[in-house]
Amino acid sequence: MAFALFKYGRAAVGATGRLQRHLSTAGAAAENAAVRRDLAASHRALDRLHLNEGICNHLSALAPARSGQGQVMLLAPFHQGFGEVTPESLLGLNLDGEVVEGVGQPELSAFSIHLGLRQSRPGPRTSCVFHTHMPYATALACLKDPRLRMVHQNSLRFHQRVSYDTEYAGLATALAEGQRLGRKLGDAAVLFMGNHGVLVVAETVAEAFDSTYYLERACMAQVMAQWTGQPLAEMSPEQCQQMAPVMQAAARELAGPHLDYVARQLARHDSLLSN
Repeated sequence: MAFALFKYGRAAVGATGRLQRHLSTAGAAAENAAVRRDLAASHRALDRLHLNEGICNHLSALAPARSGQGQVMLLAPFHQGFGEVTPESLLGLNLDGEVVEGVGQPELSAFSIHLGLRQSRPGPRTSCVFHTHMPYATALACLKDPRLRMVHQNSLRFHQRVSYDTEYAGLATALAEGQRLGRKLGDAAVLFMGNHGVLVVAETVAEAFDSTYYLERACMAQVMAQWTGQPLAEMSPEQCQQMAPVMQAAARELAGPHLDYVARQLARHDSLLSN
């Protein structure tokens, strides 16, 4: 494998996403680098999968600051496309929104959504925030009834883990919009943003990537089934209650290996991520 994907960071951060011990500067720098590699790989993989839109989508993750003092929010700089992101190009912002790692400035809507959301919903469950306009999920978000139906086993990954925002407020240009989205998200892991796109939160980059990928697959199955004009074969509440915990436990187990696989594929084709 050309580069280790989250091996150090996943072991050190643990299942909750919280730092489990005081980190030395060297330890903090190593974890910071691990999260950067995962986040860069996620950008490039979503670009290859055509699950981004232009330069208008954004992914972020919290990581220990390289200095060993506190945390930074890693975010791509303004004007950089997903396919251009590298571990070193990612900016590190402190909790006041100041760039303390890297060169450049974040895009305003990215800054507003990601920092604002974490202000209204702090904690490990929002360690990673992925916002995309991926086609099938966005298609559902454009419907009067945008609900994700339990019609496929991939849908069960998100059973009772989805919120909906049907109050489109335009481009996010202030932290208040990110804070509003955080309130709309609540305790869910996915927010369908009406007339806009979707937002996924998770404790680790691997889980955020995996959820983003399988959310689009679940939406694709639903939209394509709806194209037939025939009634959807929705699973019963009893089936959902029985099988959703199984699917969600499997998803947590498989998220890391999924992103590791993605890293191996990228490493074969992308020398910028091989070091």
